[in-house]
Amino acid sequence: MFSSKQQPGAAAAARPAKPGTPRLSFIGSEVIISGDLATDAQLHVDGRIDGNVRCAQLCQGADGIITGNILADEARLAGTVEGTVTAASVAVEASARILGDIAYDTISIEAGARIEGRLGRRAPGASDEAQPSLLATPVSFSPARASDSGLVAESR
Repeated sequence: MFSSKQQPGAAAAARPAKPGTPRLSFIGSEVIISGDLATDAQLHVDGRIDGNVRCAQLCQGADGIITGNILADEARLAGTVEGTVTAASVAVEASARILGDIAYDTISIEAGARIEGRLGRRAPGASDEAQPSLLATPVSFSPARASDSGLVAESR
């Protein structure tokens, strides 16, 4: 029953990961984190994080909730985000609900996703640690202004 011999799998579990080996941290749906979270690993969030998130790759499940700013190399968002998202590559899935600005190098947005905020490419040479500066500025569209400039086609 009890043995002084170590099980083969136990030694492997105690060893740290080799450099270059992808690591994954998982926040389950039953977990609530109050405070900032930072890791160099991949992060999968199905639970709730009330704080800022910084990671290499973020994958948020449809039931995941993040109320804070996100800074990542890659972000795949499917749940609720209340805060600024800054990432080189952003994928917004149809189930995502984002209340905040998104600064990106590349972005894809599935039909059905809801975003209430500004979208903009990250400024060239901007540091990830610095506040993101968006290149895009909000523009309001007025049909009256468009017709004055000849941009509205008339049908007869």
